[in-house]
Amino acid sequence: MFSYDLSDVLRKKLEKLAKRDKVLAGIFYKKVQEIISRDAKSIHAYKNLKSPLNEYKRIHLTDNYILLFAVDGNHIVFVDIRHWDDVFG
Repeated sequence: MFSYDLSDVLRKKLEKLAKRDKVLAGIFYKKVQEIISRDAKSIHAYKNLKSPLNEYKRIHLTDNYILLFAVDGNHIVFVDIRHWDDVFG
């Protein structure tokens, strides 16, 4: 199991998200639990983004939103939630 932290940007977005879209906030927390419960080998199943965001991995929260996170040894930093068009557009 990994230790984890949330970036300041993500903390601010989650505060707003908890008020506006409770369903997406619930999905976020389920995905965080899914990611941190992985082991060191299976964490690499998540795809890396392409340059210039290639240090981050991604997981889809919904069809439109993506959670970006970085893995550093046994520690995961959840960086941001972005719309698909902002990441891949």
